[in-house]
Amino acid sequence: MNENYLIIGDDGYLRETEANKIKEKFLSPGEIDLNYSVYNFSDINGIMDALGTAPFLAKKRVVLVKEAHELSGEAADTILSYLEKPSKTSILVLSSANSLRNTKHYRKLSGLAKVIKADKPSPATIKKWIRAFFKKEGLEISPRAVELIAELKGTDTTGVKAELDKLASFSGGEKIEAGHVEQLVGRSVTETVFKLTDALGARDPAWTFRILDDLYDQKKQPQEIVGYLGWYMRIMQKIVLLSGKGVGPEGVASELGYSPAYTRRLADQAKKYPAGRIKRWTSLLLETDRDIKTGRRQGRLAVEMLLTSFLNS
Repeated sequence: MNENYLIIGDDGYLRETEANKIKEKFLSPGEIDLNYSVYNFSDINGIMDALGTAPFLAKKRVVLVKEAHELSGEAADTILSYLEKPSKTSILVLSSANSLRNTKHYRKLSGLAKVIKADKPSPATIKKWIRAFFKKEGLEISPRAVELIAELKGTDTTGVKAELDKLASFSGGEKIEAGHVEQLVGRSVTETVFKLTDALGARDPAWTFRILDDLYDQKKQPQEIVGYLGWYMRIMQKIVLLSGKGVGPEGVASELGYSPAYTRRLADQAKKYPAGRIKRWTSLLLETDRDIKTGRRQGRLAVEMLLTSFLNS
């Protein structure tokens, strides 16, 4: 029976979740402290020493190696040699990004260890996950709130999970509406988006890319940033359309599901966007989102090209 694992994919949260499942499968809570080790890819000597150490008052020892895609050629060869004749009492867990698939060692590793995929989920899967989370918590959430969480957080599973926990804690048992999401999840996001769009509107590249750097410093991912801008432009489009139909401020607030005060602020922003610009920017956002998801362009480069196009349009 193969009891060594290769968790591979570009979703760090899912990799961590799968590693925890393996740990809990083989070790009881009382066995973890003395029989569970976590190593960086660079410490091959420590990894091999741990694998060769007998478990203490337990049947198994679990050794997790993080960022295994960074293993040197020599270290990967050492791991392969071990996997050909592994210890019967040690469980090796390799956690790796998808880039490992492009190395010469992947084929052998995937043949000697059980492969568990940890790829980023699709937007549809994220929405199902959100609904399932609140159903498990015994809480009701509106379809609009689900859509807004997915728009604001994208496929960042770590970020989504953190926001779901936050919403569940502050809901007070009430149905979660889009307004709650905006208050708890989107407040800091929208403030940053306002600043970013102000910089774009001012045709100020230095200001624009300084804000972009701030977002990366906050650990925001390229697709998440595209999601923020996509949400913003959809709101601008709705306000322009509703206002064009003669819908008053209260009607617009009701349609959006936001407070009148917050809607007035959004409406002031919407005045900066004629229908032609909204259409151009939305088209560019869709193209960028597709480029990132399909791997046609690296995420950061795609976002930089998007913002440059905005500045020039």
